[in-house]
Amino acid sequence: MNKRSMRILGFYQIQSMLVKLAPSRLSKEAARHLTPSGDAAVIEESLRDTEEAVICLQREASSPFGGIVDIRPALEKACREITLDSQECIDIWNNIRCYEHVKKFFAEKEKDYPQLVKKTQFIMDFSVLEHKIAAVFDENHQIRDNASPELLHLRNRIVELERQTKRYMQSVLQNKEYQKYFQDILITVRNNRYVVPIKQEYRHVFPGIVHDMSASGSTLYIEPLAIVNANNDLQQARMGETKEIERIFKRLTAIAADQYEDLMNSTMCVGKLEFIFAKAQLAIQMKACRPVVSKKKQVRLLHARHPLIAPDVVVPNTIIIGGEYRILLITGSNTGGKTVAMKTLGLLVLMYQAGLFIPVGENSELPIFRDVFVDIGDEQDISQNLSTFSSHMKQLIYILKHCSTEDLILADELGSGTDPAEGSAIAIAVLQSLYDKGACVMVTTHYNDLKNFAYNTKGIENGHVEFDVQTLQPTYKLRIGSAGSSHAFSISEKLGMPVGILNKARELRSKAQDVDMEAILTKLNTQSKQMDEEQVELEQRLQRVRKLEDDLRREKDKVSSKRQDIVDSSRRDAMELKRKLRIEAESIIRELKQQFRETTDREKAKAIEQARRSIQQISLPDKEKTKRNPIDVKTLQIGQRVFINSLDGLGTVMSIKGKKLTVSVKGMTVRVENKDISAPYYDEIKQEQREEKKAAAVSSYRPIRIDAVAAEINVIGKTGSEAIPEVEKFLDQALAAGFSPVRIIHGKGSGALRRQIHDFLDHQPFISSYKLDDAEGGGAGVTLVFF
Repeated sequence: MNKRSMRILGFYQIQSMLVKLAPSRLSKEAARHLTPSGDAAVIEESLRDTEEAVICLQREASSPFGGIVDIRPALEKACREITLDSQECIDIWNNIRCYEHVKKFFAEKEKDYPQLVKKTQFIMDFSVLEHKIAAVFDENHQIRDNASPELLHLRNRIVELERQTKRYMQSVLQNKEYQKYFQDILITVRNNRYVVPIKQEYRHVFPGIVHDMSASGSTLYIEPLAIVNANNDLQQARMGETKEIERIFKRLTAIAADQYEDLMNSTMCVGKLEFIFAKAQLAIQMKACRPVVSKKKQVRLLHARHPLIAPDVVVPNTIIIGGEYRILLITGSNTGGKTVAMKTLGLLVLMYQAGLFIPVGENSELPIFRDVFVDIGDEQDISQNLSTFSSHMKQLIYILKHCSTEDLILADELGSGTDPAEGSAIAIAVLQSLYDKGACVMVTTHYNDLKNFAYNTKGIENGHVEFDVQTLQPTYKLRIGSAGSSHAFSISEKLGMPVGILNKARELRSKAQDVDMEAILTKLNTQSKQMDEEQVELEQRLQRVRKLEDDLRREKDKVSSKRQDIVDSSRRDAMELKRKLRIEAESIIRELKQQFRETTDREKAKAIEQARRSIQQISLPDKEKTKRNPIDVKTLQIGQRVFINSLDGLGTVMSIKGKKLTVSVKGMTVRVENKDISAPYYDEIKQEQREEKKAAAVSSYRPIRIDAVAAEINVIGKTGSEAIPEVEKFLDQALAAGFSPVRIIHGKGSGALRRQIHDFLDHQPFISSYKLDDAEGGGAGVTLVFF
């Protein structure tokens, strides 16, 4: 890619932003080497990397990056068998722990970030090396005493020798014969040897070796001769400790050297991943997105913003080149935003082909260009005797020689810097040549001849940047489809040009041949602006119509929701009735138990079972039948309201199995045949709703506290007659609390208790099914009950 274009368009400033976001030296290095590519496959992979990283940053609570250092110099030392120092070993240790964290983070996210996960495959396993280093250093990065048996022995000896030496020194300090020689009664260290401070005048009296002197010269630090041997032993032990540590580091160096390739590849891999996430952070910071690759070689940037202009200042513009035209000619006032629009296009193309997201609207499109050629700004060279016009021509000649149909060309003020007539003629010829080459071109100009050429030439389109003649201020809005005026008089007036001079200039301009064209352009641009305003108003009206449509749809949904509320209310009422019936049944059973208190267990159980069956056989009295419309069973759905002829009441379909239905009626679940149901009347449904509301208003029912109800019952060791009443009470409470399933623990044993409980469950209409628990939950000793 053309480095001159990258410099002029500001790509290196984007690089600097990436460098600041990159957390490590490796990722910063990758950011500095970032360049746009012309390879479609490379661009696609890079953009996909950025996209997955953006999703990861937005979805995950945190990213696993940060904290790695550049260990490549240390690895090179290890490879050359140069012993690593303590900090280098610690850096390697910290890095491989970071590598493990990154690998673990992406291990289970292959479906979410497949491309990033694939890159982590280059991170190797360093558990052995990590264990070896962890055996040497503690969490505070200090060398452990037990890093090796020899080091432990030496450090223990050093401690013992230090204790012994200090004891000798204390005996010297406590010697009354020497008291007058001491400057201070203390023990200090000089040159790694224990010494005492002696007054200068007693240096020849006190026997010892001088190691240091105070700044004033009044104190000498002398090692007493009595402890020289002790200090020598201590010094020798310390030297042994240093050699042992060096030997340990040499061993770690050898292990690192053996894994040189894996460590180097893993380091580069994590550095690359950190750089990818820096690109993602830049995308989020710019509120950027990924454009679509244009297969028709069309530039279609919607609401494009220059990434180097502050978001609260930049004016978004839509830039379209391709399709019916390949050359866009931009005209308009000075300082109106022509060059900014051109640089926006060029910089966004470079960023896109470098794998970066760009600040544009969704569904923007960009083709892949082989190169970007730029002629923007005044680069006259005094040393080469080149004027402004000459420098422009030199660059244009280079572009014409090297450009092709796969390139993007941006030229500012084409043909300027010389005689207007000659300059416009050269500019037209250059445009024609670029059109013949098939390149994608965006140029700016003030020449009216070029505007006419664009209007009359197929494949070239005019555009202009707006200028508000009322406020005499540019709006920086780019409009494609019509040329614009330079507004030189308006701008000069705003800058303070004398009125007399301006009037004379307007008089001279009125005599020019192309004055009519300027007036027409102004009129066309005004009409175009009005049409745009009307289009905005139409869009706002369309939004209001859509809002009304959404409101109507919501109203429809409310009606459907109310219908569902009615069904739910019926179910609640039925459950309440069901609970009352169960309570009444329990009352009857308790009375029977009291009556048969003196009878045998067998007779008591028999009487209770007969009472239960009598309660279950309770039926409603028949009413005079009226002919109703039948229901096609094929159209029935779960939850549908139906009329049960035999029960003379409304019910809700719970399940459909062949020719029989399970219907919920007032809290009771019954099985009926298809021919026993009919279509309900609308008045019946409304009446039922009114009754439900009335019942709800006067109901004194209070639900059972869920936290007071257990989800399982244990009846192991009890007889059937003892267990059944407890199970029945437990099921009533669990049903009222809304638990499902619940567990009945009856044990395995001979199976007699299980069979009696299952026989009881078979006759309970509110139980949908039951089964034995799995092996982990108790197997044949536990029954799961579903309501």
